Amino acid sequence: MRKQTAYIIIGIGTASTLFAIYGMIRGGKFIDALSGIIIGLALIGTVIIKRSKKGKAK
Repeated sequence: MRKQTAYIIIGIGTASTLFAIYGMIRGGKFIDALSGIIIGLALIGTVIIKRSKKGKAK
């Protein structure tokens, strides 16, 4: 995975998580925000795992 792609995925994951938390703070239900938080954390986690596997392969 190229660095630019990884940064874009991390940005999307961060935005998803932050907007879900913001929506929850503004009066939304936790269950509605949960999907945004899970998707955001999954995207960030995927990039981190991919980087660690790439580092070990070398």
